[in-house]
Amino acid sequence: MKSTKSSMAHLLLSTFLLILLTACSTHSPQINEVKSDKYRLVWNDNPMSTMTIAWNQYKGKPTLHYGLTTQTKQTALPNRQTNYRGMNNNFVRLQDLEADSKYYFKVCTQQNCSEIMYFKTAPSSDASFTFIAGGDSRSIPKGRIRGNILVSKIRPLFIAHGGDYTKDGTESEWKRWFTEWQQTKSEDGRMYPLLVAHGNHENRDTEMLNKLFDVPNKDVYSKLDFNFLSLYTLNTELEPSVGYYDMVSKEKWDKYKKWDEQTQWLKKTLKEDIKPWKVLSYHRPLRPHKKSKAEGRLRYLEWSPLFYTHGVQLAIECDSHLVKYTHPLKPDLFGEEGFVIDKEKGTTFIGEGSWGAPTRNNDDDKSWTLDSGKFWQFKLITASPKSLEIRTVKFGDEEIEYNPNAVEALSQEEQNANPTAIPKNLDLWDSKAGEVLTLEKR
Repeated sequence: MKSTKSSMAHLLLSTFLLILLTACSTHSPQINEVKSDKYRLVWNDNPMSTMTIAWNQYKGKPTLHYGLTTQTKQTALPNRQTNYRGMNNNFVRLQDLEADSKYYFKVCTQQNCSEIMYFKTAPSSDASFTFIAGGDSRSIPKGRIRGNILVSKIRPLFIAHGGDYTKDGTESEWKRWFTEWQQTKSEDGRMYPLLVAHGNHENRDTEMLNKLFDVPNKDVYSKLDFNFLSLYTLNTELEPSVGYYDMVSKEKWDKYKKWDEQTQWLKKTLKEDIKPWKVLSYHRPLRPHKKSKAEGRLRYLEWSPLFYTHGVQLAIECDSHLVKYTHPLKPDLFGEEGFVIDKEKGTTFIGEGSWGAPTRNNDDDKSWTLDSGKFWQFKLITASPKSLEIRTVKFGDEEIEYNPNAVEALSQEEQNANPTAIPKNLDLWDSKAGEVLTLEKR
């Protein structure tokens, strides 16, 4: 009897162990383990036909699956990998895409795949679109996160980031930044491409943005062509005695080399540019609206005449952690700080950062300043062949609470029906120009 009981106990124990092993095999942690994260999109080439998809890969050999349907039947292997800031950054450069189209994608290994996400290519027609411009997201996560969540609700075609993503560009800071960037993804899985500018807080490594965003020009200046608009990204950190010393040659007679190359490129490219709208994005302002910020000596002397001569209508600036609009300006050495108002041909300057960096007092207004303020914000710009409508989206500050989740998200169906639609309950700056600053085509 005892032998029978012992055999039964042994059989039950064996059965239990077999069930346990089967369950562990079926639900293997290795299979369910996250293989990739920190997804981001970048436009480094033609926005109508290309997209760079980047992510951090933990294990396995990844393949990108993509296509015009959720079937994602097309595949691509990473064009490049960089082991940088504690991440295995993978980059796939998609080409030959269809304009104004919705592309689904996911990252797969042999064991599993990420969730399905999607992006939209730029229209090849004169269809209007919205985009976001801002910068200085660097050091107060709650401010940065508020702005990120608003991106997911606004559904811009792209985001022009003006630099200073983190405080010091460390491994932990960048990992956190990319993790929080996932909050820009809309509930239906849509993600939005970045156009990245180099700020002074990226100066610890002059190739930081190349290693994290695959920017092809390591000096980080470029021009992206939309159907009726050119978006220039410039690098103010190449300016001698302003940017980090590694950005220029240590040889005294050669310290202007990179700056001069960028300025000559800008002059030539602007001269050949026939787009109706020319818009610039860069980090340091020509004339900051913060007294403690140094004036942009070379930026003013060499760039502002090019802006005016070649019809740049809008310049988006960052760095000072405040808010401003100017009147359209013409460079004039007899004007206040070298500018006078010219409503016919002048360049409007807006900015200056504050997507989560410590806000600063706007204590250096000029006679040609339209309005200024102090709060966390970015610009929401509606672009059409005939006008640029500029809105400043507010999201509180260090003391003022703000809940971005209270904003009703725009749906993709609503945007398809009206490409210039924006959420109705955004907190918009009521400036001296009203809630909308409109630039009309000249």
